[in-house]
Amino acid sequence: MNDISPSPMVNYLVRFDILSRHMQEMDMKIGVMGTGMVGHALAGKLAALGHEVMMAAREADNPKARDWAKSTGQRSGTYAEAAAFAEVVVFAVNGSALLSAAESAGPALAGKVVIDVTNPLDTSRDGMPVLIPEMSNTTSAGEMLQASHPEARVVKALNTMNCAVMVDPGRVPGQHDVFLCGNDDAAKATVSTLLRSFGWAAPIDLGPIEAARGMESMMPFWLRLWQALGTADFNYRIAR
Repeated sequence: MNDISPSPMVNYLVRFDILSRHMQEMDMKIGVMGTGMVGHALAGKLAALGHEVMMAAREADNPKARDWAKSTGQRSGTYAEAAAFAEVVVFAVNGSALLSAAESAGPALAGKVVIDVTNPLDTSRDGMPVLIPEMSNTTSAGEMLQASHPEARVVKALNTMNCAVMVDPGRVPGQHDVFLCGNDDAAKATVSTLLRSFGWAAPIDLGPIEAARGMESMMPFWLRLWQALGTADFNYRIAR
């Protein structure tokens, strides 16, 4: 029998598989920035999976965050407190307030995996919300977050669906897709593992953070679909 050594790619895949299985068994400290429907959905799911979660708001002793923490036995705090506490930070704020929320979180975002689930929508006009004009083609909220905090490891994910589907993909029958992008491969691996723990079988990596432009541009179309279908229980499926 020939003595054939495994290729570097095989060794990498084996190490990645071991890391992913280890992470699935490992509880993490996660800060969820935002107290709305999306923040509650994500914080509740993460807590149910066994993670230690802090729901955060701009001001101290926010009643929504405080009541959530009391009802779940978890924690609440400010953006800055959650950033200092967490290993992974999730921004689930209004997209137009993302950068100010990140500024409030402060330098503690450096080195952290930062998941951006926001969509930069202008809701001030009559009719359906639209993308904030300066983010409609040449940049994105995800890119601006990464540029404003260059030492954070920003990953865009979960912004292309309703928050109930984010944490329970089984609400939509059959196979459908979740996307992510970012510049840090290890951060994307962490986020992919979290997504799989939510029930997403095969997250699609779209590459660097610039791909957030396309992901965010899907939201105006999603809103039209919601209006046409009369339900938010739907999602995209990329047929191959």
